[in-house]
Amino acid sequence: MLVLGAGLAGISAALALGGGYRLVERESRPGGLCRTDVRDGFAFDATGHWLHLRDPDTRALAHEVLPGGWLTVQRRAAIRSHGVFTGYPYQVNTYGLPPAVAAENVLGFVAAQLGEAGAELRQRVPRNFEEYVLRHLGEGFARNFMFPYNEKLWTVPPAELTIEWMGRFVPRPTLEQVVRGALGLEGDAEGYNATFLYPREGGIETFVRALVARLPRTPECGVHPVSIDPIRKVARLSTGEEVRYRAVISTAPLPDMVDLVGGAPAAVREASRLLRAATVTYVNVAARDVGAPSWHWTYLPEPGFRAYRVGSASAAVSSLAPPGFRSFYVELSGRQPVPPAEAGRAALDALLSLGMIESPEDVKFAEVRTIPQAYVIHDFVYGSARAAVREWLGERDILVAGRSGSWEYSSMEDALLGGRQAARLLKR
Repeated sequence: MLVLGAGLAGISAALALGGGYRLVERESRPGGLCRTDVRDGFAFDATGHWLHLRDPDTRALAHEVLPGGWLTVQRRAAIRSHGVFTGYPYQVNTYGLPPAVAAENVLGFVAAQLGEAGAELRQRVPRNFEEYVLRHLGEGFARNFMFPYNEKLWTVPPAELTIEWMGRFVPRPTLEQVVRGALGLEGDAEGYNATFLYPREGGIETFVRALVARLPRTPECGVHPVSIDPIRKVARLSTGEEVRYRAVISTAPLPDMVDLVGGAPAAVREASRLLRAATVTYVNVAARDVGAPSWHWTYLPEPGFRAYRVGSASAAVSSLAPPGFRSFYVELSGRQPVPPAEAGRAALDALLSLGMIESPEDVKFAEVRTIPQAYVIHDFVYGSARAAVREWLGERDILVAGRSGSWEYSSMEDALLGGRQAARLLKR
């Protein structure tokens, strides 16, 4: 078996195969986006990598490979809008907003659930994400958070997004929760990520290293395929070596596989071109601790902020920054990478406006990074285009797994589960 990519999905696939595989990784070390860069005592992940585990086997694996090495962290997240911080999820934490805004949110929710204006949407399945939000949350929540934030993140209007991607990622509150949240009584225990696991030391890559240590065969780093011949079942690697395989598990970006595998018909090539994603540019910032609110992350829906989110990993796990300092990551989304100078200015502006730093002199250093194809855009051609590419690859004994490989919006645990599932299918 040939496994492409030693991120979580590829590592998980190799673990499940148990042997008889080659695992190749383009980068200089395994982990994919699940990596930690260390500088001057600061440890930066590739933005937030908080581990949410629902599957008992995945949870058991995490504790088996890193016994006693985990912290359980209670989420502290916020939304910054109308000049104030409010709790997350926004839907049940409108207390503290200007009274007119809180009222607009609550009354809009009531109208969507019970009012005559929302009756038409209640009679049918929403056609898109815009209609979903209006149907289940109402116009106030849509205007004040859901629409501006999600358009920042996905880079397309909510009407262009389907609703299949949401699942557990968009909490739907009850009327009681909305009312209690407007009165400051609800708290922040809602949502799939109310608690998470994180390594005690060394950042999220500590988990990757522990998983790799269990592999029967070490990943081959700095190596990637340059072509795959599905007829001869031969992959040519960047080293010049030709590798015969029985099947491939790919965690490489799904559209890239069509160019890599020879002989794709025009319809499949066109389908791969229709698959879109937003690119995330993020800025790692090391700064003096000025006693700012210790939010683990803060959502920024308003257009006055170029960034859509600011996180502070060291606020959740203090070992990620030296004493007296804080680490931050500031995230910006776009169809193309944000130029480094522009990203740096946006990060500094956000941290100053949020009160996370008091002056530019508080910053020890800042580094700009990019995640290509960070958020797959679930538009109305996504489903058929993705299915066409996956089916064509599957007919050629190439299975896909992982966030990029499966071309989906998913979590670290989903990557682990997807790699395991692909390996089990091949073993059967």
